Amino acid sequence: MTAGPRVFVVEDEALIAMELAHRITELGYRVCGQARRGEQAIARIPSAAPDVVVLDINLGAGMDGFAVA
Repeated sequence: MTAGPRVFVVEDEALIAMELAHRITELGYRVCGQARRGEQAIARIPSAAPDVVVLDINLGAGMDGFAVA
């Protein structure tokens, strides 16, 4: 069986990020990367080459989810 589409998670709250990653994996997708801040996401997403990004809008200090998108 091949792995499902690749998903990158951008979430600043650790527990929520872990829960999202768990649920995404249970649904048959692969979590190919995670970031807690917008700037981290911008740096990591290109090399992770995800099919889709699950992106929180409120990321605390710095760049918000709208700016990342």
